[in-house]
Amino acid sequence: MNKGSIPIGLFATDMDGTLLLPGSDFHSMDIAALESLGKMNILRIIATGRSPFSFDRMMGKRILPVDYLVLSSGARIQNYRTGEYLRTASMNADLTSRAAKKLIHHGYDFCIQGTVPDTHVFTYRYSSGFNPDMESRIALYKDHCRPLENGDKRCVSTQIVIIVPAGRQEGVLENVTNSLGEFYSILRTTSPIDGESLWIEIFPAGVSKSSGVEWIAAEFGLSGKDAAAVGNDYNDHDLLEWAGHAFVVEDSPEHLRTRFTEVPSVNDGGVAEAARLWLIQRGELSEGDRWPV
Repeated sequence: MNKGSIPIGLFATDMDGTLLLPGSDFHSMDIAALESLGKMNILRIIATGRSPFSFDRMMGKRILPVDYLVLSSGARIQNYRTGEYLRTASMNADLTSRAAKKLIHHGYDFCIQGTVPDTHVFTYRYSSGFNPDMESRIALYKDHCRPLENGDKRCVSTQIVIIVPAGRQEGVLENVTNSLGEFYSILRTTSPIDGESLWIEIFPAGVSKSSGVEWIAAEFGLSGKDAAAVGNDYNDHDLLEWAGHAFVVEDSPEHLRTRFTEVPSVNDGGVAEAARLWLIQRGELSEGDRWPV
């Protein structure tokens, strides 16, 4: 978006499986679409479950044509151009301890993530004896994690991540939600590591992708009716519900595809198509117009 200009709308996209191709690359049509949206003075936001560390490691020296990042599923908001953190959320020691004790009681495998700037650093409880996705995550972050010790439960944290392998997932989300109640925001997502394990992310109450994007929108006098969003997984649902125009790529879970407008997969420029359809709905484009411009 042009510096100092007044935004006329907001376009938010998930990262993994929506904008980010398998193998950590981006579709050229999607990048061109984001560039075109910026020329039209439309705010561009990435809303992702990735931590700042994970996002930066994946990007390397590449730069995306976006304005803001909503990271860790809404727990932190960053100005992408300046790198400044505009808002962060964390759980105090009591909230962390209460949740950890419940999870230990139920025998779940989980990670307690550190606070800014060390959200990639975690302690973990691995008690099930078989959890390949958990083992992969520990190996991936071997220089930044260690087993949970008694005193670690009483710490300030960004979030807790429960990792549940396929075959053991039935009833887990409901059990965690019922056990922890109103003091937490509990989000379901799919593991970005093996693509099938269930991740349940526990944040302080009020944290979500939609709350993060809504906060940015309010800073510019915008609301959900001025916004479009595109996603592909369970943790995008609240953002898709908030946006006035919502899209999901074609390989999303069925309940998302039946609720929101379906666009091509991440492999076929689904984000670009979502932006095109939204602009047509807004009257900014006609069906025959060239896009991206």
